[in-house]
Amino acid sequence: MILFYPYESSLYFSMRLTYLKLIATVFFWGTNFAAGKIALQSLGPYSISCLRFVLASLLLMTFLYRTNGKFPNLTKSQWGLVLIAAFTGVFLYNVFFFSGMQYMSTVRASLVIAFVPVSVTLGSWLFLKEQVSFVKWTGIVLSIVGAIVVLTRGDFMALFSDNTWGLGELLIMGCVISWTVYTLVGKITLRQMPALTLSAYSATLGALLLLGPALQHDLISQIAHSSWQSLTSVSYMATTATALGFIWYYEAVQQIGATKAAVVGNLTPVFAALIAVSLLGEKLTWSTILGGGLVMLGVWLTAKK
Repeated sequence: MILFYPYESSLYFSMRLTYLKLIATVFFWGTNFAAGKIALQSLGPYSISCLRFVLASLLLMTFLYRTNGKFPNLTKSQWGLVLIAAFTGVFLYNVFFFSGMQYMSTVRASLVIAFVPVSVTLGSWLFLKEQVSFVKWTGIVLSIVGAIVVLTRGDFMALFSDNTWGLGELLIMGCVISWTVYTLVGKITLRQMPALTLSAYSATLGALLLLGPALQHDLISQIAHSSWQSLTSVSYMATTATALGFIWYYEAVQQIGATKAAVVGNLTPVFAALIAVSLLGEKLTWSTILGGGLVMLGVWLTAKK
């Protein structure tokens, strides 16, 4: 006879829902590279970042108010943590990301971003004392190898096609460092407030931090002369990868841990390849299938107990 425990059943489905939301978030992030390239055709890095988070913060703050019936009060220490999250995960990350995308291809940019799980894992291990087993490390390595296979189409020598790291690679590496700090600070902050509160307040503060530099870089003029494709791309990034993505990512960090949440992020190049196949007519190669399988295996090993 099979015994049914309502609590265990609800916990099981809650965890599965968390992973589904996280995978959806990573899908949105996978499309961010293409959307960012389109937006950069008529908008600068600061303008894109500012517009993206102004729109996202409006959505998040509206949802926060409707959910709680008010805007939650925070202590001074909580505001300090939120400010650090806004500065690293919103201001620095987006400035590094869109600036770097001007100097390198989306393929190489997403390859550098694939090192985020290693950085987050090391940070969690060093500063948050999060245990990382041999199985988890194996999963991390497999997911990174899979990401490299997808992005290089099986030609590992392509990693060394540019003999030295240029400005673009250094800027995208800044994304890795800033997102690592953002994730670790978020892990600490989520012990004191819900994911929605942290996401809404950090997005709003981030938008304010971006406003000054954006105005100095001709924000108003760029908006007036921007194409509808660029503005649509910014709106897409604001609603999906930012508003929904911030909430779901922090929910995942809160429930499954920073390491597991970061490793699932290595599905980004896989989704990018699938989008290229379905929308751009590219062929589904053996390297895409093999690399995607390695990423999925790595995510599963990291997530399993």
